[in-house]
Amino acid sequence: MTWKRTTSLAAVAALAVLGLTACQSEGGDAKGGATATATTQAPADGSGGAGTATPDAPADGVKKPDDLPADLPLPSGELTSVTGDTGGYVMTYAATDPKGVLAEYRKALEGAQYTVVDIAGVFTATSDKTSVSVVTTADTVVLTLATL
Repeated sequence: MTWKRTTSLAAVAALAVLGLTACQSEGGDAKGGATATATTQAPADGSGGAGTATPDAPADGVKKPDDLPADLPLPSGELTSVTGDTGGYVMTYAATDPKGVLAEYRKALEGAQYTVVDIAGVFTATSDKTSVSVVTTADTVVLTLATL
């Protein structure tokens, strides 16, 4: 039954994402290695950090992880922080209209053949080897990613 399989897959994905989020620690992983952490702050001069930025190496220093799945679309907005290590990341995007970004991102994931399921105000998208959980706040979109 397709509905039961999708629900089970969504439950497993949600538990994996929640477990990944709960297991995050500052400075190291369970093996004692360093975790990748990048955050940004607006410059003290009030310039807002404007400059020439590329998608992989923005002027403010936050870049997307190199090992993201090639078929994974990313939300629009400024990437402001990345926390995690190979196979699991929490990525935060600044957004003036988080709900609009969320709707656009959901369509992009569905277009990339991800199965999208809503669970208690959070949506989770899964493919064969990738699970993405997405939530919003008043001015951010937070993406939690786990890959096999």
